[in-house]
Amino acid sequence: MLREHFMKINFKNIFSLFKPSSDNIIDDKVVVAEVLSFEKHPNADRLRVVKLNTGDKVVEPIVCGAFNFEVGDKVVLALPDAEITHNLRDPEGKPFTLTKATIRGVESQGMICAAYELGVGSLNDEPGILILKPEAQTGSKFSPDLIQ
Repeated sequence: MLREHFMKINFKNIFSLFKPSSDNIIDDKVVVAEVLSFEKHPNADRLRVVKLNTGDKVVEPIVCGAFNFEVGDKVVLALPDAEITHNLRDPEGKPFTLTKATIRGVESQGMICAAYELGVGSLNDEPGILILKPEAQTGSKFSPDLIQ
């Protein structure tokens, strides 16, 4: 009898409740942006200073440690006060609220995000920031279906 009960459960629907969605993990301050330009950080060899377009404004500087993007790529930008799902710097990956930060003398106006930070990837994913589909609209709220 118990087995018959379990056979009637629609596990596909149950597991879909745990699928990441833009409604439950992504903050409104996490948006699609286009890379306009980047240059080497003046005080660090392993950092870039990036200029991004969010559709209605240019956001700069953004200090970024990733090198897997080019001018014209669509990326995910978290603006100050955004709620970030997973903290790469915290051993437990606890969520945090993003603030402006001065990194090696340059005040970063936000953060370009990796999949893990947004709750749509794991620490085992290839390192680097998330590159979105070219048709992703700049300034729109990030959604996992925009991932390339």
